[in-house]
Amino acid sequence: MDKLNIGIIGCANIAKKYAIKAFQALDKVDKIYISSRDVSKSKECAEEFGVEVEESYDSLINNPDIQAIYIPLPIGLHEEWAIKAASKGKHILCEKSISDNFESVKKIVDACKQNNVVLFENFMCDYHPQHDVVLKALADGNIGDVFTLKSYFGFPPMDKDGFRYNKELGGGSLNDAGAYTVFIARKIMSCEPVSVTCRLNVNENVGVDVQGTAFVEFDGKTAFLGFGFDNVYQNNYSIWGSKGTLTVKRAFSIPPNLKPEIEVYTNENFQDKIEQLDAPACNHFELIFDAFCTVVLGNDDNKRAEVYEKILNQAKVLQAMRLSAKENRKVKIDEIN
Repeated sequence: MDKLNIGIIGCANIAKKYAIKAFQALDKVDKIYISSRDVSKSKECAEEFGVEVEESYDSLINNPDIQAIYIPLPIGLHEEWAIKAASKGKHILCEKSISDNFESVKKIVDACKQNNVVLFENFMCDYHPQHDVVLKALADGNIGDVFTLKSYFGFPPMDKDGFRYNKELGGGSLNDAGAYTVFIARKIMSCEPVSVTCRLNVNENVGVDVQGTAFVEFDGKTAFLGFGFDNVYQNNYSIWGSKGTLTVKRAFSIPPNLKPEIEVYTNENFQDKIEQLDAPACNHFELIFDAFCTVVLGNDDNKRAEVYEKILNQAKVLQAMRLSAKENRKVKIDEIN
């Protein structure tokens, strides 16, 4: 097999805006199927994008012609449908966060291991080449010895009836925007945190955290994270080193045609110097989807295990942050198991 048929569960905005077109751009994908709780919606979406229709979520995951499933549902529904898909031997690309608690993530990963299927968490920013440019600059010593990172991701107020404000659907700013800041801190520091201290501001009217901050400790380094729904828009990170700073101005959500802005500031002998690092515009959805298909088609057990571990490590940090906010204390990552 050199191509995959992909099934999409739900007509979510992210599927219609980015995912379907990204799958259609790949030579590793043959047919795309879409389903919805409302078949009229899936038929409308299928007609718009020229894809196949399935009558329901269940019929989609039971279709023997489909090898892989993309899940862009609200976070609170991920566990149910990921485990159902895994039980049918379907490889899974799931939107982030994979779940809203660590026990649930472990269940999903275990189901995928038992059924020998690939599981990807769709942190598309992981595959944007701008972050490789950043990592190379750090390795080359452009800003000296790194000791702290700051990252913000958040949006203005949105529809309070939406899934992000619904506790039963896995809502909350930590599971959504906050997860990106945790992910990028782990990626840029190139190691796992040892402890976290987190505060979550809960809107009692909707029952979910709408803002949050965290202090994350690595081995000899730190990260300051801020995230939320009811803020002025932020989407960035910056790294402070002994010789300078490096700032990525559009870090997580970046359109395919937008050229990244990466700025390095240094000061030597009281002389300021600002340099722009070059990184290409790209469609990072296409890049992560291609990587997912490559792992599925390659049947590499070591790579599958590596991805499972990556997902579990991310989930541990988020769970430690939830515990820290709940108990108002620093939480060591190794408390989560």
